[in-house]
Amino acid sequence: MVDLKTSFLGLELKNPLVVSSCPFSSDPESVAQLEQAGIGAVVMRSIFEEQIREDVATMEASLDGDTSAAAMEYLRTGLAGRFGAESYLDTLADMRRRVKIPLVASVNCVEASNWVAYAKKIERVGADALELNLYHMPVDPAEDASHVEGRRLALIKAVLRETQMPVSIKLSPHYTSLLSFARAADALGVKGMVLFNRFLQTDVDVEKEEMFFAPEYSTPSTLHSQLRWAAVLRNRVKCNIAVSGGIHAWDGLVKALLVGANVGYVCSALYVRDDFCVIGEILAGLADWMGRKGYHCIDDFRGKLGERDLTDGKGFERVQYVKTAARIK
Repeated sequence: MVDLKTSFLGLELKNPLVVSSCPFSSDPESVAQLEQAGIGAVVMRSIFEEQIREDVATMEASLDGDTSAAAMEYLRTGLAGRFGAESYLDTLADMRRRVKIPLVASVNCVEASNWVAYAKKIERVGADALELNLYHMPVDPAEDASHVEGRRLALIKAVLRETQMPVSIKLSPHYTSLLSFARAADALGVKGMVLFNRFLQTDVDVEKEEMFFAPEYSTPSTLHSQLRWAAVLRNRVKCNIAVSGGIHAWDGLVKALLVGANVGYVCSALYVRDDFCVIGEILAGLADWMGRKGYHCIDDFRGKLGERDLTDGKGFERVQYVKTAARIK
């Protein structure tokens, strides 16, 4: 019998399939159902930095009638960390009571500021790890790439100072030099990297002459970029790697593990199928494939297709390109 156990962010998982941040992971009852379906871990739906700040603004407004300037100053110091988004913490606590699988809290964040103390509350309530979703499109023309990346590294560093939990970062593929940024984040001490977050897709209603965001599920064809970068990064960073976006069946998870990922995230497949049975099907397919190949555990093959030539950083990508182009007539 094959062994599907693995580890991610220093946590022991019964298998390498993880539900990514989504509406299913915001409801304690559905998270309990995901555990029953066999999922290895769950990433909670993200709370946005703006939500934390909004709660802080509400708290500040309630203090306006306080006649003690000293008391007000005390309460407002680090307010974001102490009074932010209590409902998120309540939901996390409820999930923790219901399930035994690892729970990863998620914060969608932009700036390093006093809100990062919120990470301590997340830890106390029972999260096993924290995912920083660095989902943000820079729109300031005066801000160059080095400043954007420096700001994000400062955020990571600030959060790492606030918590003892393992911290992962969910990245976009749109970096001037993704490898350089990943290595810098790895050096700071992040325990994992998730490849990649998916931006909302802009569309245009030609009749209303309005722009709108069009929700779009991933498909297996979107997996290529994640596989390429997981293979390139695997032997260049010490932290764990998760592949997110495009895993809809067992072979997608196998591909992710072969190129060096520690786990595969699943989300869109749950909505396309409209049930959680796909979880068991993916895991059964993985186990069957391992049995046919003679692999007893995931470590027997994980990273088998990761880039090995680390001399100039061109080996994997260049070789694959040349092989493919040479077949085109």
